[in-house]
Formats: sequence, structure tokens, C-alpha cells
Amino acid sequence: MKKAFDSFGNVVESSPYAVLDPIIKSTFSARQNRIVVGSSKSKPTDQDLIYIGKVFESCPTTNMLGADVWLDVAFPHVIYITGTRGSGKSFDLGVLIEGISELTSNSAVQREVEPIASILIDTQNQFWTLKHPPSDKVPEHVDQIASLESWKISPNALKDAKLWVPRGTQSLLGTEVAFALRPRDVSLGDWCMLLGQEVYSAQGHILRSALGRLAGSDFDVSDLISDVRRDSNWIGVADSSRNAVIYKLEDYAASQLFDKNGLTFEQLVQDGSCNVLMLRELSDVDKSLVTAIVARMLFHRMGEYHVKRKLARFQNLPDPQPQLPSRCWLIIDEAHVVAGKGDASPARDALVEYVKRGRDAGLSLVLATQQPSAVDDRILSQVNLSFSHRLTFQSDVNAAISRIPTKSVGQLRSGGVTIGDFGDILRYLDSGDCFIGDHSTSRTILVKIRPRITAHGGYSPSR
Repeated sequence: MKKAFDSFGNVVESSPYAVLDPIIKSTFSARQNRIVVGSSKSKPTDQDLIYIGKVFESCPTTNMLGADVWLDVAFPHVIYITGTRGSGKSFDLGVLIEGISELTSNSAVQREVEPIASILIDTQNQFWTLKHPPSDKVPEHVDQIASLESWKISPNALKDAKLWVPRGTQSLLGTEVAFALRPRDVSLGDWCMLLGQEVYSAQGHILRSALGRLAGSDFDVSDLISDVRRDSNWIGVADSSRNAVIYKLEDYAASQLFDKNGLTFEQLVQDGSCNVLMLRELSDVDKSLVTAIVARMLFHRMGEYHVKRKLARFQNLPDPQPQLPSRCWLIIDEAHVVAGKGDASPARDALVEYVKRGRDAGLSLVLATQQPSAVDDRILSQVNLSFSHRLTFQSDVNAAISRIPTKSVGQLRSGGVTIGDFGDILRYLDSGDCFIGDHSTSRTILVKIRPRITAHGGYSPSR
């Protein structure tokens, strides 16, 4: 029998998976036929909820099969999404963005959500479709539209999505806004990584001195080159070291990636807007640099604003001006590319600071990766919500399980066979199915993610 609160269709009436582990604690409501994840409240309200999907498991002790799964977005999150290619990671990112963003029309996937500003690091240029509903004229969208109909969800699109491409790279649609980075926003450590030098090397010393003289000003890479070329600045410094710095800086000057009038915080962070940075054409280290600069911008400006806001409210004064959004989400696809353990990564330290101290600034972070073992552990130490899709390699399985913020499933029965290893359980999952883990639930819950309401651009090419 259809339950009164089930407005999304009976798309999950049975499951091949029976989890034998009991559920000791959860926010499941049988009356509402729902469970809320990511909530700091023992009894979540209807406010600030976005729709994720349906429970896709049976359980002898607490049968939640088919219950709606909602995510509470009032609380700042660090969300970790793992899975092999094609398992549903980019789909999850789309679902989350659709939930927190302003849509072109009202949608059942949002419950009393004040749109949240978001910035998406799109390493594969596949999220431009957020601006469009799925079309029956696109063969790859036909199944998506049929799935939406069965879930009783209407197609939709983001009302305020802005697409950005790095200046000097090829535009995909021709309507994107070209952006550059301000050299003043690049730290000494970043410059050294870009040029392949140690901070305390001879070339690192040259960069430190030149940046010190230019500090506090809006400067171009050409100004940095001019400073290094000026002989009077470098008494006793070898010309060979200076020339090596100049040659490398000239490459970046020619790339058009930098400009003193480059991207600013105000351009990226606006109420309810989603800004998609399409970075596919950049090298991995440059993708990481863009991510580092964005993360630092958010951390410093949002942090300063919230400190002033708290002080003003304590003193019964008006909020500081200009007013900024109270919350912002930074969403990173293929996180191992920009925050990997081994290669040069300007974003690593910036993201570590972001996740460890960003909560008070209203900052959330979402990381998706197909290589969990390659992502920096210091960033993942702050994860409070995980989406675990199908994984294959044992090192990735171990890394993903180690960051689930609750107990993983110990025994699952499927096809008459009992599986007692969670890594093996993950290998059985179909695309779109995942285990969600959070602090408010005593173990991970198997969930079927709802279909995207915007056009999905992550499908594989067809003939």
C-alpha cells in the first residue's frame, strides 16, 4: 500500500539485498516513510531538506525498504563520494547541486530550502547541462525522462548557473565566460609548485623576493618578470637562476591564465547561484591551482564575514555590509586530480584548512573520486557524510571504507549467498546504488539515488 508521505512513486518495492546487521540508531520515521541523513537534530523538521533517493535494502530489525532518503543541508557538510567510472559519482554531484540551487520551477526534490551558493570544480566539462532539462530529442536522455516519470518527478533546470572557462582554452558552447587568475592570489608555495622548484631553492628565493616587492599591488606576470629581470634587485644572484625563473614565467604569461584583473570572490559567490568552472583543458597542476585559489577566497572572505556578523549580532548591531550568502558549497569532481597525495598540488593545504576551520564560515565541501586511495588523508579526516558506490581495487576499497563516518555493513544476503566482507559487497553494486554513511545512523544504509532532474552530461558516447 502506498504510504501517505510517499510522493515519489513506488519505484522500490523489492530489493535483491537483505542486510543482516541491525539498525540501532537512525532518524527513520515510519509515519513519514523517510529517513534524514546529515542532520544535527534527533528529530529533523521539513526545513532545509533535499531529496536523495530511496532505501534499497531490507533488514530484519528495521525494514525501511522504499523509504525516502533526504539530506539536511542546514548543517555544513564534508561529503565524500567514491566509486569507479560509471558507478554514479557525477550523478550524485548533480543531485546535490539540484537540491541546493534555485530551479526554474518549484520541485518536490526541495523542502523549504533557501538556495545555497555553490562553486563546482568541473574537471571533465560535463556539468554545463545543469542549465538544461533533459530532452527527448537526445537519445541518451530518453531513459532519464522515463525514470523521472516512474519516480513522479518533473524535469527541471537551474535558474542561475554560470559557466566559466579559463582564458586561453577552447570554449565548449561559445557562451561561457572566460576567466583568469590574479597573480596576487597565488602564494609563494603555489608559484614554486607551478615552476617545479623548492621554496628554499635559489629560484624559490628569487620568487620570494620578487613577490615581496610586489605585495599589496595588483600586478601581472609581466610585472613579476620585469622585477626578476631588473639587475639592481639581484646583486650577487646568479643570472642562470634568474633566467630559469624568467623562462618559466614567460610560459605562463603566454598561457593567458593570469591577469591582474582576474577572477574575484564577488564574481563567484552570490545568493543561490551555481558557478561551474570548466577546467578540462588545463593541466592537473593548473586545475589544482584554480581550486586552491577558490578555496582560499571562500575560507578567508566567508570567515571574516561571519566573524563580523556574529560580533554585530552579539552587540545588537546590523549585519556587516556588503551582505554575503550565509552558506556556500565547494564541489570538486575527480578530487584525486586536484588534491592527490603524490604529485604537486597547490590545493592540498588550502583544502585542509578549508575543511578543518570552514564550518564556522558556513562552508561545505563535496569531494568525488574514483581513486579514494589517492586523495590526501588530512582532507578526508573531516568527512561527516559518505556515498560509497561500486569499487574494484582493494587499495581504493580500503581507503573508502576507512573514511565512512559510521559502521559499515558486516553481512549482506543476496541471491541466496551471504557476503561477510564490505569490500566484496561494494563490488556487487549496480550503477546508481550506494551505501550512505553519516553520524546520525548506526550503520551505512543502501540507497538507490534518484534520477537527475537536469540533463545529465556524464553518459558514455554512443555510436
